[in-house]
Amino acid sequence: MQNIIPLFKVNMNNEIDKFILPILTSGMITQGKKVEEFENKLKEYFNYPYILTLNSATSGLTLAYRLLNLKIEDSVISTPLTCFATNAAILANNLDIIWADTDPNTCNIDLNDVKNKLNKSTRVLTFVHWGGIPVNLDKVEELKNYYKKIYNKELYIIEDCAHAFGSEFGGKKLGTHGNICVFSLQAIKHLTTGDGGLIFLPNKEMYDRAKLLRWFGIDRERRSLPGSDFRLEPDIIDYGYKFHMNDINASIGLANFINIENNIKKCYQNGEYYNQTLKNIVGIELFNENNKNKPSYWIYTIKILNGRKNEFIEYMKNKGIIISQVHARNDNHSCLSKYKSVLENLDNIEEKIISIPVGWWLSNYDLEHIVKCTKDFSEKSYITTLKIEDINKYIDLLHEMNGFKENLHSTNFNFNSVYLLKIKNDIISTARLNIENKLYDSVGHIEDVVTKKEFRGNGYGKKLIKYIIDKGLNEYLCYKLVLNCEISLNSFYEKCGMVKTGSSFSIYK
Repeated sequence: MQNIIPLFKVNMNNEIDKFILPILTSGMITQGKKVEEFENKLKEYFNYPYILTLNSATSGLTLAYRLLNLKIEDSVISTPLTCFATNAAILANNLDIIWADTDPNTCNIDLNDVKNKLNKSTRVLTFVHWGGIPVNLDKVEELKNYYKKIYNKELYIIEDCAHAFGSEFGGKKLGTHGNICVFSLQAIKHLTTGDGGLIFLPNKEMYDRAKLLRWFGIDRERRSLPGSDFRLEPDIIDYGYKFHMNDINASIGLANFINIENNIKKCYQNGEYYNQTLKNIVGIELFNENNKNKPSYWIYTIKILNGRKNEFIEYMKNKGIIISQVHARNDNHSCLSKYKSVLENLDNIEEKIISIPVGWWLSNYDLEHIVKCTKDFSEKSYITTLKIEDINKYIDLLHEMNGFKENLHSTNFNFNSVYLLKIKNDIISTARLNIENKLYDSVGHIEDVVTKKEFRGNGYGKKLIKYIIDKGLNEYLCYKLVLNCEISLNSFYEKCGMVKTGSSFSIYK
């Protein structure tokens, strides 16, 4: 049975029962001493005082907007390339969304596009640190200053750090740069509490208010004053939510915290291994990272070029490696359709991006296997179409491959119908499909079928013809495909499933 390399894996302390069983049998399982202990551990790790635990990162993001006292007419600039939770929290606070495009070099939000979309109604900029690679916070600070100068009010920043526990920018851990920051402690994150989240606040005033709002707005310390009924809450001035963490989740977090530094170090080392071993591979493109970054690599994202993304997913699956885009773009969801806008970078990049396993669980063999399979995939043959602007190159190619036909410039010629079978960037075989359009029963004509001499007999031509047959019959809805050829090629076209009729071969739908 093939060993499967997962994209994600739950990190759970092998001795979790020693941490959790005493709590389960204590009679005190809601928010208590373990939550306080866990928060103190986090404050020590981040060297930051204003950290609160919550029941999820979604709760943290929802609470973040509430803390800003925004107005109904205010808007938020956000990224659509993220978990839906990032933008669900905006909707939950009845705020409008302005989409910013994606930076093609990082998969993070495009800060240049953000600057172009700032207006007087914009009060918040939110973004995710994709895969654990930090957004350039220096540029974010420049945007805040620019906004203040133009509109004489503050641009609030909410960092979605769900991918980025332990990531650093400029030598400081994310969460500690003075913005509102929210982390996820969900099952498959770097640090899990089973489920949970963290919110980092920029000051004590906001921290104190968030502490109240995470539990309905109740001051839990006042509830235990002498002479009061401990079950009755004191006056609630500012209503809140049931967003708090409990001692069960906190105990899981304390157990798993023991391994967090080693696990993040391993994720970082794995990412750096890919940075070195996957560069300069034809058909694969890596992202550019800011030299101020030290990512924690929750995922490692690459670009698969030449329209081969789905092929790569299937190839790696067959090799026992699970890969995924991870998050669908949010702007395609029906509940966000009113905010639809043109995002050219995202349109382009989403056709290419895919994430491969990078986590702490990978062995050296796993890493080598992933790299080898990625390299092997890049050397597989694939089929692509010719761009219109490359027609002159195509004519030169036919000369080179000894297959030039004098009727190449016939009025029936369709530049978009040229198909190329490649290995890496080298063209091995080529053919074109012309569609004779009719009201009913269109006919497809396959012409200029050529394979380089040194590659003939290896199945490349057959693969190309079968691909074109499928295109003609199923995509272009031709009732018949026709191919004129020399007698010497009869056997080849019969193997492609075509039938000889007179001087031509044909195949019917």
